[in-house]
Amino acid sequence: MPTTRACDRPGPWDIGTQAVDIRSKASVKSTRLGILHRGHRFTVHNTSGNWHHITDTTTGVKGWISGTYVYRDVRMRLE
Repeated sequence: MPTTRACDRPGPWDIGTQAVDIRSKASVKSTRLGILHRGHRFTVHNTSGNWHHITDTTTGVKGWISGTYVYRDVRMRLE
C-alpha cells in the first residue's frame, strides 16, 4: 500500500513567516523568482527533502520554497 506524503494531501497550506523566497531550484543559492507573502494562496505540487515545489496562485509564480516555513493549515476555511 502506498504511503501518503504531506504534499500529497490537499491543502490548505500556509507559511509561518511574513514572506518566503520562491526559488528556481530547491536550494537557497538558486535564483529568486519571487516572494510568497503571508496571505497569498498557493498550491504544493511535490516535495524534495525539505523543499516544496509550489505555485503562488495569487501571482502565478512557480518555484521552490523551503519547508522550514510551510505547514498545512488545519483550520477549516469556508470559501
